[in-house]
Amino acid sequence: MTELQEKKVLEFEQKEKDKGLTGPQKDELNAMIAKREMSKKIVLSDTCIEYLMQVYAWETEGMIPVDKESMEILSISKGKKQEKQAAVLLGFVDDVVYKDHKERISNEFLSGEIDLYLGESVYEAHTVADIKNAFDYPGFLKKINNGLENGQQDQIRGYGAITNAKELYIANCLVDCTEENIEEVRWRVAKKFGAVTIESPEFLEEWKKWERSMRFEHIDPYKRVHKIKVEPFTEFERQKVYDKVKICRDWLGEFHERYEKMNK
Repeated sequence: MTELQEKKVLEFEQKEKDKGLTGPQKDELNAMIAKREMSKKIVLSDTCIEYLMQVYAWETEGMIPVDKESMEILSISKGKKQEKQAAVLLGFVDDVVYKDHKERISNEFLSGEIDLYLGESVYEAHTVADIKNAFDYPGFLKKINNGLENGQQDQIRGYGAITNAKELYIANCLVDCTEENIEEVRWRVAKKFGAVTIESPEFLEEWKKWERSMRFEHIDPYKRVHKIKVEPFTEFERQKVYDKVKICRDWLGEFHERYEKMNK
């Protein structure tokens, strides 16, 4: 059910009480009521269940999906280590001093770790910005062209629901790779290039373009920040999210019971 359909149901139900509902409107009302009942039967997607399995593994045994995490570890490492540098860059471009908050925040249904906010406190924020560090320049340009990635809109809207902030932004930033990242890539490139030593003239010539492509201070700061504004959840949308959280909790509870009974 959409928000507009929900409002129409309420309108028709009021008309029905006032004896002002026509035959066709009554049929439409019955159809929408049936649809509303069906929409309550939420079917969790395979992607959702996969995530719930990750949550279960972490909450019960403190374990992560090693195969996936190990493949993404280089970009994750840069994103975490360069958050402060990105915050300085974003603050310079916006001409404000953002506050950071490292502890997880939550309400009854949602939790998360925000990057930056403006306001008296994190729970009285009026602005929340979530930083997404691009690993390289082509990747940053693609973010400008492609816009929000899957999950980013709901992520920042979730932060808004927890903090009550009305100004929400995804901030794509381009800051230098860490020296550790650069050194790691140096050895990877040397291996791929088949260099006998990283001091060989052939490798050093090849490495110039790689190293230049991992440092970005020569680019105008205003060209290294791309902000995407996101509207907060409407009350209807927020309730839909909370309802799905309840369904996910029930599903995990039932899975836990099944798992505990296995081979007993």
